[in-house]
Amino acid sequence: MSDPGQNGTMSGRFLDGRAVLVTGGASGLGRAVALACADRGGHAVVADIDGEGAERVAAEIRSLQGLATAIAVDVCRADQVEAMAALAADAAPLGGLVLSAAVETRSAALDCTDEDWQRVLDVNLKGPFLCMRAALPRLKQAGGGSIVALGSTLGHIGSPGYAAYCASKGGLVNLCKQAAIEHAADQIRVNVVSPSATDAGLFAQVAEAMPDPEGFKARIAAHVPMHRLGQAGDVCQAIMWLLSPASAYISGAVIPVDGGLAARRM
Repeated sequence: MSDPGQNGTMSGRFLDGRAVLVTGGASGLGRAVALACADRGGHAVVADIDGEGAERVAAEIRSLQGLATAIAVDVCRADQVEAMAALAADAAPLGGLVLSAAVETRSAALDCTDEDWQRVLDVNLKGPFLCMRAALPRLKQAGGGSIVALGSTLGHIGSPGYAAYCASKGGLVNLCKQAAIEHAADQIRVNVVSPSATDAGLFAQVAEAMPDPEGFKARIAAHVPMHRLGQAGDVCQAIMWLLSPASAYISGAVIPVDGGLAARRM
């Protein structure tokens, strides 16, 4: 099989015999990552609060002769997350966890409601914490593995109107660094891939809600040093590298996949 997010460099079936759990796998970047994991021989466990969407992605992978299982999960619920991790480990020895589930709200610090703040922090920070806590013992039991969290350029720089989102992604970076230090001896690596605006995921949803989606995308791309938006394949290639043996000595790293945006603004 071949995934739509692949753009040609990190290939090979290095995930043969291992399960990779992908949260937020029903759509956007999560879907692209799940397809890429299956393309590299892994058993993709597609987890999402949208259970029907997760099953559609799993069925798509199976139609391409890949291995996939779907599960509906609220990553803010510890009991559901534990059941998800157990299902993944039952599918095959757990070799990877990709944390893609996220939400976004647009409001400045003074305008952010308690409800919006809590929802964003719960999904974007508590969710990854619960997922790692459930997956780490199973990764250790399988002899080690790789965790990759989907961060954001906004986890490194501020942006007007994204108070909760910036806070959640900044917290995610330090959570992953902490886990990387604590579990290095277990042969478990933990890294963050931080995309800027891409053609899939939360940004794509925001763009489509705009009166002029293409004009909005063009304005955002004009601020990127490479003068284009990111593509799902750009993000997938970075994640596949971090899941693969090619990055065996990389842990606790934050890799911007942003066309140079963070370098210009930091």
